[in-house]
Amino acid sequence: MKKYKEGLDKKVKPQLQSDGSYRPSPFSDAKNALARATFSKKERDQFFTEAYGEILSDLFLKWLGTDAHCTKEREYLYHVAMGLGSVKERLISIETYGFNQEHINQSHLDDEEQDNDSN
Repeated sequence: MKKYKEGLDKKVKPQLQSDGSYRPSPFSDAKNALARATFSKKERDQFFTEAYGEILSDLFLKWLGTDAHCTKEREYLYHVAMGLGSVKERLISIETYGFNQEHINQSHLDDEEQDNDSN
């Protein structure tokens, strides 16, 4: 993840103001969220594309191998599959938030500029 953060630091540099000072970067949260999103997307693609289907099919085969009256085993396998789905859902939410964070910050900056203009 460090390599993604360094890459973003190279692309997004502080802005020089007319008085010669540098404007603080309003994108630090956006850069960090985007770095996490890129990392999350890469890991999700690598891990889940290859392993998610295999793990779920293994769990389903184990579930099919249980007897109908073995409810504790079946519920355990079900909850393991749901837990794996929760991990994938969390990775996707981190990814989505990170890719949207830049637009969220920009809308906050636009709102602040409009408030300053109206005063």
